[in-house]
Amino acid sequence: MLNPQRIVAKRVSKLLVLSLMVPGSVFAAEVSPAVPQNVAAVAPNNVQVVGPSTVLPTMPVGVRKAPLTTGSVDWSSLNNQHLLSTKMLCGNTTSNVCFTTQIEQAYAQNKFYPLWQNAALRNEFELQLKALADTNMLSGIRQRLTEMHRLEKEGNQQGYDLLATDTYYVYRAFLNYIAHHRDVLFLSQPVNMSQVMVQYGGGEDAYPMTMAKLKTYRPTYIPFESTMKMIEKYQQLAPHHLTSASFKSVVYRPGDVLPNGHEVVQVLYHLGDLSQADHDTLSVQPTVANSGALLASLKLFQQRHGLVPDGIVGPATIKQLVVPYSDIARLLALNTLRVSALNRHNDKRAHIWVNIPNYKLELYDNGKKVFESKVIVGRDTRPTNLFSSAITTMVVNPYWNVPITIKQHDVIPKVKISRDYLKEHNMQILNSWSDRTVVPPSSIDWATVNPKTFPHEFQQGPGPHNSLGNVKFLMPNDYAIFLHDTPSHGLFNRNKRDLSSGCVRVERADDLANYVIDYQKRSNIAPFKTMLDTKQHKVVSLSKRIDVDFVYLTAWVDQNGHLQMRNDIYGYDSPRATPIKTKFITMKDFVKR
Repeated sequence: MLNPQRIVAKRVSKLLVLSLMVPGSVFAAEVSPAVPQNVAAVAPNNVQVVGPSTVLPTMPVGVRKAPLTTGSVDWSSLNNQHLLSTKMLCGNTTSNVCFTTQIEQAYAQNKFYPLWQNAALRNEFELQLKALADTNMLSGIRQRLTEMHRLEKEGNQQGYDLLATDTYYVYRAFLNYIAHHRDVLFLSQPVNMSQVMVQYGGGEDAYPMTMAKLKTYRPTYIPFESTMKMIEKYQQLAPHHLTSASFKSVVYRPGDVLPNGHEVVQVLYHLGDLSQADHDTLSVQPTVANSGALLASLKLFQQRHGLVPDGIVGPATIKQLVVPYSDIARLLALNTLRVSALNRHNDKRAHIWVNIPNYKLELYDNGKKVFESKVIVGRDTRPTNLFSSAITTMVVNPYWNVPITIKQHDVIPKVKISRDYLKEHNMQILNSWSDRTVVPPSSIDWATVNPKTFPHEFQQGPGPHNSLGNVKFLMPNDYAIFLHDTPSHGLFNRNKRDLSSGCVRVERADDLANYVIDYQKRSNIAPFKTMLDTKQHKVVSLSKRIDVDFVYLTAWVDQNGHLQMRNDIYGYDSPRATPIKTKFITMKDFVKR
């Protein structure tokens, strides 16, 4: 009996000789007259795919002419491989891969040549896969990357190529899925590849796998290579031994001796806040005091963590000092993935980032940061929602429509105590939001009022004590969230500023208003101060929108290569017992871009 594998091998060897004689000639796997039974595979969509046992040869890059009219993918290089990752990524498949049909199509379009011969393409792909694996967000992707490396090390280039192509579709499926379900990035629970997610892997733009296309999957706004190097650094460091129990007192002030001081020295050194020379000097001292080089190092550490840089080692500083290196690596990777899922903006149009844990608003124009301001965001019991929109309206000398929670828990109880409360706070009672007829306070029997059933609404008029300050910036969304000024500017002196009921107060709201008006380039809009001085309510419709993204980033590498970390104020970075209300983390986009 003839051995079909041997026949095919001879046929390939003749083609190889011919290819060496004729530059640019094609060579690819041909259909064998017999098909081994053990190479049948079932794709996730139950499409039966059968491939021959021909070994795909490696061709020099060149012009490829005269493609074969018949051919099929040779799966034999994966037949005897134990691929745990496939079971983890797509447990319902009976194949060694998750995307059999898409792989067949990709190789057919590529005339059955290998797809991952380019070393730069492989390196870029594996770097992005490592970034995903380091988040611990996709079960099985780390095992898949390990198996790809094993196949490459064993010299099984065909197996590597096939598995890399399948992993490419897995990666696309995950990225496309989180683009439509960005809330999963804040639930901190691993994602399992479901049949629903598999459907996101295809698409007309999937092939070819080019460097230009792969780089579009990179996160923008952050230095990706520097971030990956820092992740690897903290993954490779031996664990430190600092815990909350390492600090016997609540507060250590400058000059105090630190317990476990040498361990603190080690941590600050590895985090880049203490020089090698200072580390060596402090390491040989019998005790370590919070002074000199160590005090300066602690202030730098606090600054990088968004804390008050006073050198006082209190609960907030201790909480950050004891974070394990492995957690730093995971948080960096997780936040890098969050960045990659953010909207990508046209540099020619202005856009605003409000990073909630950083308590900061940043405005970019032509790709450069042109404005920033401290902000006050929602407290943990009423978080500021994560979403994207655009400023469409600016209101000068605004009215404040009192929210129902404040009406019930604050205004009505105070009016019941003092009838002068409404006059002192420039408030009036409206029949309802749809019928804004003013209701005289004297017409209401306040002694019998139940705050939960009170049928009317409260509105505060413009003025220096208005809760929205001088100006508010409106944008389409489902949450009644907007940016606004505040008369309580002393609150911006606080370091921890999660104080509001969801809306975002802007310290430099007047400067932002001036920028918004200048950005319109319209002569028919009066200067902001002129409108403000009239003390009259003024609504300004904006013809040139300014995009706004409310984001949640707690760890990143800045443009100077320094690690920046912020407190996880809403508990989105780690799994927790209390479920997160999904309405706060939808990351919906309310403006078509």
